[in-house]
Amino acid sequence: MSKIIIVGAGASGLVSAIILARAGFDVTILEKQSRVGSKILATGNGRCNLTNTHLTLDKYHSSYKGNLFIPIEKYGVEPTLEFFKDIGIVPLIEDTKVYPFSEQASSVLDVLRIEIDRLNVNIITDFYVTDISRQHSKFVINKEIEADKVIIATGGLAGVKEDTKIYDILAHLGHTIIPLKPTLVHVKSKSEYCKMLQGIRVKVQARIYVANKLIRTEAGEVLFTEDGLSGPAIFQLSRIASLNKCYITLDLCPTLNIEEIINTIFLRIRDNISLEELFIGWLNKKVAIAVIKVANIGKLSRLAHDLEYEDVLALANTMKSFRFDINGTRPFKFAQATIGGVSLNDVNLNTMESKKVKELYIVGEVLDVDGDCGGYNLQWAWSTSMLAANNIGKL
Repeated sequence: MSKIIIVGAGASGLVSAIILARAGFDVTILEKQSRVGSKILATGNGRCNLTNTHLTLDKYHSSYKGNLFIPIEKYGVEPTLEFFKDIGIVPLIEDTKVYPFSEQASSVLDVLRIEIDRLNVNIITDFYVTDISRQHSKFVINKEIEADKVIIATGGLAGVKEDTKIYDILAHLGHTIIPLKPTLVHVKSKSEYCKMLQGIRVKVQARIYVANKLIRTEAGEVLFTEDGLSGPAIFQLSRIASLNKCYITLDLCPTLNIEEIINTIFLRIRDNISLEELFIGWLNKKVAIAVIKVANIGKLSRLAHDLEYEDVLALANTMKSFRFDINGTRPFKFAQATIGGVSLNDVNLNTMESKKVKELYIVGEVLDVDGDCGGYNLQWAWSTSMLAANNIGKL
């Protein structure tokens, strides 16, 4: 019976272990933390966004120029849901996002752990892998544990202290490591209005520009913070901010065009109403003050009926395009995913076996693939782990 070591007890590692143990392999998981699956608990704001029923290539990002979608084409939504239904998860579908019906990420971890225990998979926690070597036909981990095959399922750097040891090990074994950066993360800005508006949430259309060229647009909620911008819409744009010098504009009134905003402002003007009072019931009070300041049309106490057309146009333009220059993102500790990782050029995407080291498999977020918010990163973890484990099972 082949002995298989899985490095990492996260999403990819646990699923790989279950499939291989069911196939009769001797499986041991090595986990550096004191408990397994801790990252799963944080996914989907604690609800665990298992997958997405609308999996498309444009939701995934990589420096790889080939077809990175092969693992998902082989093990997509249906096999994933069948796997989780089999171990006790009842799916809840909201729009295209899939959650456990309990809406608790802990449920997903619990059913995985129960199945791991049922199959008598050996888990060694508090085990920090510092060395993997190939000696004759065996792998040796930390000069003490032998294995016939190894699966690297350590995940990326998101949500943890930056520890690149596994990447160093894989590089030593001949793999190319694409530079690592945080994504799905808060972006930073030195704008005075971030601190002024911190804690306020607005529903907007956010646009990100690089060299004055529009790169991507996202609709959704944005949260102002002391040092920048956060929220779902910003997370989707953060990959670009992590890699480029850029700026973001917020359309504070996405349902109206410039002309409609101008007309609405003129219709709201009453005798003795100040600029500060003009937006009551329309914009958050602090947001309105920020808009007036950016538009640079006078003091807050200025009477609205004194506004010229150019003043109203300045207000409308600011509402449609409130600009924030971005200076990077928060570090990995605050991120939900990792840009970069092991180059897909070094992995056979039909099996997830390394092209550099025979019988070494690499799965999940440690690879140079990152997805948008919405269950895409977990699906990559499920797909690649299922593919690797089932391929080993056929050998």
